[in-house]
Amino acid sequence: MANPVSFDELPLGPETVAALAAEGIETPTPFQAAAIPVIARGNDLLGRAGPGSGTMVAYAAPLIERLEGGAGAPVCLILCTGGRQATELARSLAGLCEAAGARAAALTERWNLPERADFLVVPVDRFRAVYDGTIAPEHLKAVVFHDGDGIVASVATDHLEAFLAGLPNGCQRILCGLPFGPALHSLATRFARRAVSVPPRPRPGTSADRDRPGKKRLSRGQGRRAAGRSQVRSLQVVATTGDRSEAVLEQAAELLGDTVRHVLVFTTSADHAADVGDFLATHGYRPGPPGDESVPVWISPGEDAAAREALDAAIDPEAVATLSASVPPGAEIAAVRHGAGGPARVLSEIRELAHLKGVAAEAGFTLKRLRPARPQRVSAALDRLADDLHGAARAPEIAPYYLLVESLLDRFSAAEIAAAALLLLDGKTSRKDTAAVGAGSGAVPESWVRLFVSAGQRDEVGPRELLGALTNQSGVPGDRVGRIDVRDGHSLIEVREGDAKKVISALNGTTLAGRSLRVDYDRAKGRDRPKGRRPTGGGRPPGRDRRPVRPPFRPGGGGTSGKGGSRPRRTDRS
Repeated sequence: MANPVSFDELPLGPETVAALAAEGIETPTPFQAAAIPVIARGNDLLGRAGPGSGTMVAYAAPLIERLEGGAGAPVCLILCTGGRQATELARSLAGLCEAAGARAAALTERWNLPERADFLVVPVDRFRAVYDGTIAPEHLKAVVFHDGDGIVASVATDHLEAFLAGLPNGCQRILCGLPFGPALHSLATRFARRAVSVPPRPRPGTSADRDRPGKKRLSRGQGRRAAGRSQVRSLQVVATTGDRSEAVLEQAAELLGDTVRHVLVFTTSADHAADVGDFLATHGYRPGPPGDESVPVWISPGEDAAAREALDAAIDPEAVATLSASVPPGAEIAAVRHGAGGPARVLSEIRELAHLKGVAAEAGFTLKRLRPARPQRVSAALDRLADDLHGAARAPEIAPYYLLVESLLDRFSAAEIAAAALLLLDGKTSRKDTAAVGAGSGAVPESWVRLFVSAGQRDEVGPRELLGALTNQSGVPGDRVGRIDVRDGHSLIEVREGDAKKVISALNGTTLAGRSLRVDYDRAKGRDRPKGRRPTGGGRPPGRDRRPVRPPFRPGGGGTSGKGGSRPRRTDRS
């Protein structure tokens, strides 16, 4: 189907469309136009999209329409990578939820009773809430991985598999990511088998599969515009992390010169255009509408086609630079904005680069990232360091490190994080130097030990209950717990050697599923393996890739009962 020109053409109610318009969101992106009908029908979705393509609105708008809240527990769980991102998502969701009489919250500080919200955003550092009793999983009707690759890289594979396998029947699964990595794809194929891919994956052997990203065909209109150019246009990327208005001012001041007389700035809405215009006017750059030859800066309030017509009608189009204050949501919009004129630039955050690369390739642009001004050359060593840093900042492997730093920014300043990184680097260098002269004693990785627990499948106990009991009673965090092997009459749990005595002392005598636990070191013959080695693949034996025998996140599970208490045993084992 052709991309709708408004949200009115999508399966959304008037209240939701009005709520989107109130937020300045009036035209769906290509990803939103394709994903909203799929989610509205209740289908699972694999969204190969990331920041810049409108993923939050794509899943939030149809889910708010389809799901009924008011149960006093979340009906939709949204997993993301950091606390700051969780807060931003929850605040954006709140406006849409209010129109439907629902409530959104984040499982972070300064949210009142978040576990009772209808739409709950959970950062990965609070993932333990899905098994420690904070969240009631039996009410969940939809689960969203907002940044699938970041979540897979941050949460143990066994924990994610157990969570997905134990979701209630009919719970909708929406997994988004760009790039959509192999680990995320593996989870998707096993736990969302009938999912719809948006955009569709090309079939192996087809022409779409053989085409390289930079050789994709343009639409007829784009092709006619491109035919008039002697060479492929270059789209310059300016990485930004702060205020976009400040970045627009900086770029406008840099671009205006002997050859560039006007800078055409593309904004997302009239409100955004007003904010940018006021900021520019404060600094002496009087803005005006596209085509006004009396002002240096032209601002388009989200009306890209009209701005392009003004650019084409300009006396000298090559003297007009184009600047997108936000990443174009699709290739067609990118071609309209930057298909003609002088220098073309886009402001982009690092997390939006993957989406921008795909858009530029589909629109036929060559993407070039502008390097900031190089520091003054003090020595050859400093120059090499600058080159190494620039190369590392462009490397695809930087993604997990960027997500880590983003989560740390919730509690520390950028200067503190940089100082801590230098401290760790200096410490590692010192240890290497000591080892080189033969005096070092390198740190030995803490080994794993296996504990015996006298409860198993016959007691209606699964990994979720055991993990919840262990973390609640002993205080040992979940990331220091390894494989949990639930057998017929007992279970085996791997913990770090330094936590073993604490876990044994805390769990011995505790009641779980109506049974008093006995916990000790596992001394059964044939079970021993070398210390310090953890099973590969998140605790699974090599070469095996299957679901857990028993879903640990059983809908309606009661978790642990604590000392002296009891939990009624289930009689229905179907």
